[in-house]
Amino acid sequence: MPFPVRKRYRLPYFNYASSHLSFVTICTDKRVPLFGAVINGVMHLSREGRMADESWQLIPQLCDYASLDEYVIMPDHIHGIIAIENPDEPRSTSGPVFAVRQRSVSTAVRNFKSAVTTKIRKLHDDPGCIVWQSRFYERIIRSDDALHRIREYIRNNPAAWAAKLQKQRQPL
Repeated sequence: MPFPVRKRYRLPYFNYASSHLSFVTICTDKRVPLFGAVINGVMHLSREGRMADESWQLIPQLCDYASLDEYVIMPDHIHGIIAIENPDEPRSTSGPVFAVRQRSVSTAVRNFKSAVTTKIRKLHDDPGCIVWQSRFYERIIRSDDALHRIREYIRNNPAAWAAKLQKQRQPL
């Protein structure tokens, strides 16, 4: 059976192991609200949410080239800004590169997802449970203005959660 053809969202000539800021969104499998609930515009973390929060904060220790900026754990996803610092890596490549590079955002996210999955599987004594969607969304932050807008979006995400749910429930 052939694999599905998926749209590539990555910039074809950008070296994702070079120094840059990335806005990432990582979703739970089937968007299950595993990490807690938003009540009156405030996110209340479940045990699984606290595990995700602790693991997110460990990214700089596990990946010495990565540092964290603004982030938020939501019921079924995480938004965060990860800074990659690899001064010896060129910003662009001579051709399209679609492989996962060491010391990249992909490696940091993979380590994070693996740590959270391991903890949740132990918590629930379920070695086969699937925690995450297989991919994640990543956007290169290219300006100070974009960085400011993304930080505001992350900070306001819990407060906007109720309005988003209400809009989804309205009939067409």
